[in-house]
Amino acid sequence: MRATRTQLAGYDSMTGAKRCTQKEMILNLFHSPFMTLTRQEIADRTNLRLSSVCGRVFELLRDGELKVRGSQKCAATGADNETLGLPATI
Repeated sequence: MRATRTQLAGYDSMTGAKRCTQKEMILNLFHSPFMTLTRQEIADRTNLRLSSVCGRVFELLRDGELKVRGSQKCAATGADNETLGLPATI
């Protein structure tokens, strides 16, 4: 899916501090390395828009701060949703 010019302009106008705050909000949900959440669960718990969660999760995955840990079926749609969690530490 491609972002519209309006979406890109909105993202660009957001300060770096706000983006970091959203990332911190997401990371703060993971209290242990065993906890996993879907993007929708993250959006529900942080009151962030799902589109914002997806953008920040993309950045966190890219930076190695989160990992895809599996998937679960959505009860409403039957679609598989990735579950995310902290990287496993050895």
